Amino acid sequence: MPQLFTTLVLMTLTLLASPLLVAADERLSFEILADQYEHEIRPMLDRFCLECHSTELKEGELDLERFPTLAAVRQDATVWQNVLGMLAIGEMPPEDSEPLSVQQRKQFQEWLHKYLDTEARSRAGDPGPVVLRRLNNAEYTYTIRDLTGIPLDPAHEFPVDGAAGEGFTNTGQTLAMSPALIRKYLDAAKGIAAHAVLLPDGFRFSPHTTRRDWTDEYITLIREFYGQFVDSEKLGATYSEDPGLAELGRAGRLPLEKYLLATITLRDAPSAPAQAIEDVARANGLSARYLGTLWSFLSESDTSFFWDNLRTRWRTAKPQETAALATEIAAWQKALWVFGPIAMIGTETGPSRWMEPLQPLVAQHELTFTMPAPGEGEQQKDVVVSLLATDAGDGNEHDFIVWQRPRLVMEGKPDILLRDLRATAGTSDPVEPVNPGDSATQWGLDPRLFGKHPLGPSVDADSLCSQAPSVIT
Repeated sequence: MPQLFTTLVLMTLTLLASPLLVAADERLSFEILADQYEHEIRPMLDRFCLECHSTELKEGELDLERFPTLAAVRQDATVWQNVLGMLAIGEMPPEDSEPLSVQQRKQFQEWLHKYLDTEARSRAGDPGPVVLRRLNNAEYTYTIRDLTGIPLDPAHEFPVDGAAGEGFTNTGQTLAMSPALIRKYLDAAKGIAAHAVLLPDGFRFSPHTTRRDWTDEYITLIREFYGQFVDSEKLGATYSEDPGLAELGRAGRLPLEKYLLATITLRDAPSAPAQAIEDVARANGLSARYLGTLWSFLSESDTSFFWDNLRTRWRTAKPQETAALATEIAAWQKALWVFGPIAMIGTETGPSRWMEPLQPLVAQHELTFTMPAPGEGEQQKDVVVSLLATDAGDGNEHDFIVWQRPRLVMEGKPDILLRDLRATAGTSDPVEPVNPGDSATQWGLDPRLFGKHPLGPSVDADSLCSQAPSVIT
């Protein structure tokens, strides 16, 4: 084990030191090459080459006079690759010039080999010059998809990329830009911009390009979000009598029974409900926010007409009794709210909001009843109408209702006030009333009940006033 450890340490140190050793060797090699170039190679260039390849003459577009030092030589290594090739095939120097001796040619070639090898090692990993190029069709498409987040295909009308000699479609020399391709890029940019959806704080991209589709996307997201916590049921034509709207798809309804059962679980839990709400909601697929709201209403102790009775029952309710509690709450919801389908909001026949409040208590309301006419050969049957007023379970203090001028209306005949109905029917022997509900007779009400308020204030002489709860028949 100690020997293995020592070996690993030495290998690590060797690897760490290798770049430094290589760099030091390169510096030493270039220093030797620079000295050889100054004292051996440059004099040979002056003697055998500059007669034709000076800056002034530059025969064959070759200027060797511009390389006074090795630093200048390193600026254009390609020139020296060509020089080495010319020396190898005997084209330099030409036949009409002073020839190099065998020793001089060998010395010049060895120096060039050594310089080019050292230069290649110093540039190991360098890809060389990078040409100006565009993205190929696939790169452009994937880049646009990454930037927008949607599966667009902006290059579907671009010409096919050339594969060049190597068989690759990303070779820089083949990825040129023509005027026709520029127009296609501009058209593609317009198509991409059509998918941009402007937002109050920025923008996003949509797979679609119309406002209707963008709206449908948000509606779908809303449905998917709330769909996690609701039960799905069919929608009917709640807001329109149009038969074409009889089937509007499906909508979500809050599963009250599940939420109430969860609150009972929280009520009986040994830990603090505030800590358990998230866990209970997650375990039962419920909305933690709504469950917390329902829990706070049920567990509070403040007095509320709508909540007191329900809270009292909830505190002692068993899990199997949640259905009855849910039914009671649903009845109140139906009386106080209208729930509209999201897709119909804002339409001509739809609601303006998802939840529209109803006002079950009105100050005035007109009631009209139609009495059936007797058939041929039949006599008119008795019709009984009961005027019912309740106190909604909160006591009857200040609960008075005035039946304004109740009367019978017949086409082509004068109206018959209810207070005059006894006289019209020909009955007599009036009864001294105690409560309007006790004053009914076979044919009408005692006229002395009209125009009076149970507490004394006067009302219209043809109107009937009673205090809830009461039934006037």
